[in-house]
Amino acid sequence: MRRVQSGDMDAFEEIIRRFRTKVFRVIRSHVRDPEDAMEVLQDTFLKVYTARRSWDGRFSFSGWLYRIAINASIDRYRRSDRLKTTSLEGSLESHLEHSSTTPPASEPLVGVADGERRRLLERAVRRLPERQREVVSLRYFGEMSLEEIAAVLSCPLGTVKSNLHKAVMNLKNLLLRGEGVLGYD
Repeated sequence: MRRVQSGDMDAFEEIIRRFRTKVFRVIRSHVRDPEDAMEVLQDTFLKVYTARRSWDGRFSFSGWLYRIAINASIDRYRRSDRLKTTSLEGSLESHLEHSSTTPPASEPLVGVADGERRRLLERAVRRLPERQREVVSLRYFGEMSLEEIAAVLSCPLGTVKSNLHKAVMNLKNLLLRGEGVLGYD
């Protein structure tokens, strides 16, 4: 990023290559439509370049980048006035399905086809409070440590841990009860 700050476009292209997939996943946790998510991805990297001089190295570059992506996603939501949506991928799904705290027989997603499982999970995540969605997004899509998430969200580590735990428990409860995730409330 230091090279980008001095105007090196090759370094900027390398940043885009290294981070675009993870940033896209973070954005998709807030933006449902893939085309909208691609626009937010482009906006994110444009903002990174235009604000390149504001990154001072106190925080990790990836944390700074993901914060820009989340803010760009929120801006998109505000501009479009659409419902916020979330998409989860295999790592969170796996975490929920293979949790040692729930016996396999009572797993809410066992026996459900992959596509339907993803839709059920997306509906459940949309019902989470925004902060829980942010923490889940940064943890599972951004692959950030809990300490990095705390720095990005400017909150104590304990708050991040609490939000992550609450998010996983809320998802389990929503999926077990089927409230609002089966297409009816």
